[in-house]
Amino acid sequence: MVKNISALIGHDDVTKLVQFDVPDGEPGFWDKQYKFVVAGEKPVRRLDGMEKVTGKAKYTYDIYRPNQLCAELVLCPHAHARIVGVDASKAEKMPGVRGVMLAENLDAAMFAGWIIAMVAADTIQQARDAARSVLVEYDAQDFVVLEDDAGKDDNPIRKPSSGNPSIKGDVEKGFQEAFAVHEAEYVTQTTPHNCLETHGCVAEFKNGELTVWFSTQSLWSMQQAVAGYGGMPLNKTRVITEYMGGGFGSKLFGEQFADMCVKMAKKIGRPIKFMANRYFDSVACGNKPAAKMHVKIGAQKDGAFTAIRADCLNYPGFSGGASVATPFRSHYECPNIYTQETNVYTNTGLSRPFRAPGRPQGSFGLEMAIEELCMKMGLDPYEVKIKNVDVSPLDPRKYQFEVGAERFGWKKKFKKHGSDAGPVKTGVGCAVTYWGYSGDPGGAVCRCTLFMDGSAEVAIGCQDLGTGFRTMAACTAAETLGIDVQRIQVLTGDTDIGLVGPLSGGSKTTPTVAPAIKSACYKAQQKLFGRIAGDWDAKPEDIVCRENAVFNKENPEQKMPWNEAAQKVGSNMIVALGEHIPPPDVEGIRIGTGLRGAQFAQVEVNVETGKISCKKVVAVQDCGRAMAKAQAESQICGGVIQGVSYALFEDRIMDSVLGRQLNPQMEHYKILNAMEAPDIEPILIDVFDPVNCASAKGIGEPPHVPTAAAVACAVCNAIGKPIRSLPITPYKVLEALYGERR
Repeated sequence: MVKNISALIGHDDVTKLVQFDVPDGEPGFWDKQYKFVVAGEKPVRRLDGMEKVTGKAKYTYDIYRPNQLCAELVLCPHAHARIVGVDASKAEKMPGVRGVMLAENLDAAMFAGWIIAMVAADTIQQARDAARSVLVEYDAQDFVVLEDDAGKDDNPIRKPSSGNPSIKGDVEKGFQEAFAVHEAEYVTQTTPHNCLETHGCVAEFKNGELTVWFSTQSLWSMQQAVAGYGGMPLNKTRVITEYMGGGFGSKLFGEQFADMCVKMAKKIGRPIKFMANRYFDSVACGNKPAAKMHVKIGAQKDGAFTAIRADCLNYPGFSGGASVATPFRSHYECPNIYTQETNVYTNTGLSRPFRAPGRPQGSFGLEMAIEELCMKMGLDPYEVKIKNVDVSPLDPRKYQFEVGAERFGWKKKFKKHGSDAGPVKTGVGCAVTYWGYSGDPGGAVCRCTLFMDGSAEVAIGCQDLGTGFRTMAACTAAETLGIDVQRIQVLTGDTDIGLVGPLSGGSKTTPTVAPAIKSACYKAQQKLFGRIAGDWDAKPEDIVCRENAVFNKENPEQKMPWNEAAQKVGSNMIVALGEHIPPPDVEGIRIGTGLRGAQFAQVEVNVETGKISCKKVVAVQDCGRAMAKAQAESQICGGVIQGVSYALFEDRIMDSVLGRQLNPQMEHYKILNAMEAPDIEPILIDVFDPVNCASAKGIGEPPHVPTAAAVACAVCNAIGKPIRSLPITPYKVLEALYGERR
């Protein structure tokens, strides 16, 4: 059975009234007319904030098990080598050493940092000493670590591989119709993830069961992985990620070090702990890959795009693939688009997803090409960009541009490129973002438990990367139940909870989990209301709870406080399960649209020293309806900070002679610090999309996509010269301004 509901969807004044069916027993849809009390309204403190600032929160790094051993890795120092032999006999006899394990399939090392062996000892100092004593005979091979050298025919790894082009319309015809055409090459760098907590795990076999504490973005896939490593059934394998210090996409996969930890723990019979040092984390645990993009773009006299072409080279490391072309196809409307991508290989660590994989790179290439085209045509980039976006109830780009430009003060701040006077020049830039919707129907099951004292518990098998997942879950539950957030306890981060949850990647956690939480809480509440309905001679569906007050909406005189209503729960509690059900069919509209946003950046550039300071960023973003406002705004700020750091500072530097990374630690790898961070103004735009009952979407990826591009455009506006490669350093500024005279 189903019930038919009406809902007002869309954003601002661009709305549409639609009707669709919802299964009986499931909650309705929070639409534009719904009056929110908690979700997206009140800034709520993080539920785990006190635990984190007092040190009570236990990260994988903090885990210590009785009789635990510490592990250290033996790593290859060569960029490319054949492994001739390994002698661990000396290491095995050293004090405190309990075991040495060689990596499997140890024929060749493909980059400096390749795992050769793992040593387990009583202390980490003993393990490190023993690891240095493992003798490895290498036969060094030719290698390539620089992107400029990798495309040559004598690449010692493998030849570049190209995919099929993506073609829309007739690009050559579009360029012929253009009033102006711009063409140039844009280059981005490789950057490691640099998570606050490095990769690592603790593996323990006890009473015939395997428990692994893992800094991971995916509890359930890690459970499957470590069960396989240890030869254990899934029902005797437990993975715990109660707290973790960031992942940004680098902790989504099974790990070779975890495989070795589990197997050594099983063999030795003692818990094994491995936490990566900064060197290994930087060279071997993923990165945002470099890219070269040859971009050509044409426009009519009024700025309407006629054609976009992007031929992209991606550098994923020694194997695999990467992609940066999506922004060229999805950020702006254009009738003719052609993209072609080629993966080019180097003797460096593999890339991994990094907060909107490929999008920041492609955004930089696209937005800078537009900026240069506007400079050539004498047009305002903002006016050109807003002209080339669409408008619909579920596409707020035009509105976001307008809101952002007004809050930023674009009309007052924008000047002709390079026209600002004095040695310190001010410039402004703007860019858009896009990330596809990634909620996963069936990907989450939640349990809601109501207690007779008025408290409630929400349990779900997911992990909190540090983004505020617990708070989001509590806010969703509080909004559904109509009670204070402080009454909600959230259980998560443990496969023993027994409730499936999504991996935390692709901005899919909130849109997958929030509707399951709402469903479970609604069903538990309806059970309670069923008990009250008999006393009031009312229907359960007519009883409502808002701001801790329960009342009959058909007879408002019938009311009671939540605490009194909760007495009906009794000593046995009320328990209900909810899941993320498939989206409804809505006639005449495509639901589940991607997340849109626009960012505006202001910089100051000293043309005598080349120093760049990013002063302000206004970031306008939609995520459906934010479940936890303060945490959503924090995600926007975090994405912007990473984007400014990517634009101006970060760069993996490789030694072309030795084939090693020269800056694999925080001492020499430059990251934006607090004094260099801009003033950030996050602005959330509600876009009500019935793709799920909470109208909830993710926000991890999209705020990071356009920042570097907006900053680069602002630098171009300030100095009147384009800098076509990241990071934009003082040297590049001076070179662009003065060339050989620098």
